[in-house]
Amino acid sequence: MRTALILSLVTLATAVGAEPVIPQKPRIESTRHLVPINIINGKDDRDSLLLLGPALGLSSPEIDRVRMVSGYVGCLSPSPSVGSAALFLNNSQILTAAHVFFEPSGRRRWKCFFKNQASEPRMIDLLVDDANARFGSKRPKPGSNNDYAIVRLAEPLMGAAPFPVAPDAPVRAGDDLIVVTAHPAAMEKTVDRSIPVVQGCQVMRVPRSSEKTSFYRSDCDATGASSGGMNLSRVGGELVYRGINITTGPWQDLKFKGAPFNEKGGSVTTALGTDAAILAAGRDLQAAPPPVPQTAKASP
Repeated sequence: MRTALILSLVTLATAVGAEPVIPQKPRIESTRHLVPINIINGKDDRDSLLLLGPALGLSSPEIDRVRMVSGYVGCLSPSPSVGSAALFLNNSQILTAAHVFFEPSGRRRWKCFFKNQASEPRMIDLLVDDANARFGSKRPKPGSNNDYAIVRLAEPLMGAAPFPVAPDAPVRAGDDLIVVTAHPAAMEKTVDRSIPVVQGCQVMRVPRSSEKTSFYRSDCDATGASSGGMNLSRVGGELVYRGINITTGPWQDLKFKGAPFNEKGGSVTTALGTDAAILAAGRDLQAAPPPVPQTAKASP
């Protein structure tokens, strides 16, 4: 029964927004309202990791590593949500967008999971209680600088090595990115849902942050369920985890399809950096006592 629910939830990825996780209206016969936006600078450049990976400079071991550490994150109750996530700092916790775990009312969701996209995928429950999760705030606002979550897995993902962070090498305008998402909504290309979706794009601007978090703007394409997507970049030849997708322009407004990058005009995607507050929260959870196994009895 649980497997069937999760399969249904993964299918829901085609109907979940990149900002607040709100189911869209049912499909209608006219195709006029079915175009997924925000597609920046022309056509939708996203495609299968297996197809695009080599062209983006990824080696076979790096492709396997991406599939091992990244994938779907979702919750089943009291309402379904789905997004993208990746291991962060170790193989026992993930980083993603906080709004995956909260209803618009601010109520926290439960029955949450992470499922990677390895050739032999693993699905592991997530521990979303306060002892095992670090959220940007008690009521994270979707698309804001506090829209991040580091959440502990119920058990480590054995054999997985998350990509390192590079807080001493700040993100700069012009940096090349490889953005990894589990399966964004209604892409122009058809990609098997068991394979990560990737795109090569670029950091366009790095604003000065007045918050504890850092962020940057990119020309990366983004549609529903892109939230939490891992941003990779090379620093000294090594792939490092630079940030996560948080918000994009109005992704169902047809005027944004293929529009040039324009921050003020809304043709832009924003990512939070894996440094500052996010790195501090990740390290704090990493240092916290591990969860008591569910089969073990707590001491009186």
